[in-house]
Amino acid sequence: MSNVYLIKLSNEKESFYKIGVTVHKYCRFYEIMKSGYSVEIVYMAMKLEFYDAQNLESYLQRIYESYRPKIKFGGYTECFKHIDIENYKEKLNGFLKQNYSYIENLKITWR
Repeated sequence: MSNVYLIKLSNEKESFYKIGVTVHKYCRFYEIMKSGYSVEIVYMAMKLEFYDAQNLESYLQRIYESYRPKIKFGGYTECFKHIDIENYKEKLNGFLKQNYSYIENLKITWR
């Protein structure tokens, strides 16, 4: 099972979003935090079939204007400057057309 996430990354100089897929809910975000960004899960659709998650990620990434962060990290090419959160949820729900679990508005901190 896979999770499609929308996270907000920020530091003193910039703030932006990243859309991606992960199997683990949090491990991926700790790696990004090592680059100096704080991470907040804005919305994560959970327990999706891998194929559905991959297709959803690709679909969502085509909708928004890409952004290149000042600091590179794994997945830095999947970042976006402006995302309307309600529009994002509508697009996600329209694509999935099924019930799913989700996490919303969760700040990630080191253990």
